[in-house]
Amino acid sequence: MEAQTLHCSSCGAAVSSDSPVCQHCGARLATISCPTCFQMMFRGAKFCPHCGAAAVVWESGSKDFLCPGCERPLLRGKLDRFTLHECEKCFGLWVDKDTVEHVCRDAEQQALAPSVAAPPANPLNAPVPKIRYVRCPQCRELMHRVNFAQTSGVVVDVCREHGTWFDANELQRIVQFIRAGGLERSREKQKTELAAERRRLQASRLAAHDGVASSAESYPGLGQALLPEILLSVGNLLGWRKR
Repeated sequence: MEAQTLHCSSCGAAVSSDSPVCQHCGARLATISCPTCFQMMFRGAKFCPHCGAAAVVWESGSKDFLCPGCERPLLRGKLDRFTLHECEKCFGLWVDKDTVEHVCRDAEQQALAPSVAAPPANPLNAPVPKIRYVRCPQCRELMHRVNFAQTSGVVVDVCREHGTWFDANELQRIVQFIRAGGLERSREKQKTELAAERRRLQASRLAAHDGVASSAESYPGLGQALLPEILLSVGNLLGWRKR
């Protein structure tokens, strides 16, 4: 769905509903992410102008639950039985582990929908974001930077215990990536790489076994005394030892 054209409350100029700042006067627009498609929408709108989903009421959250980047208290909103947290300043989203799984499953169920468009390509002149490590809003430990699904190109901040931090528009891009079949392509890529690795290991084991046998034939004087030790050492290196 195309973004709607609305008017800036400060200068009255026409602005797109997916823009957080007025391009004419620079005023911050009262926008917030749709909790269904995660694109921008104006606060107070009853329905998202992009996907048509009903808007969710956002309210103040705990003063101790802070944005990893801005250190401001995060807003709280309900999505079905799940809770989302968003920074009103930078529009980043904190999503707990269960909710991330729910969002991904929901997006993947729509992957075959004919109306879903592929995610837009990143502009070639887009600035490269500065690498920084941020703390989990819950445990305050530094999070890991992860390329979502290894192939999406969207690097998110993950706390393995509690959830994921998405900078502005990152969750939207990931939902588009999944709806366009990105997760399935990532799985197939991983299967291909695992199969290639198995073949490489099998070839290495056969080569090592043939090398040991050739050495035993070349030096028969060593007899059977050293051969078991050689085989055991090679087996340990290649993981043949029984566990």
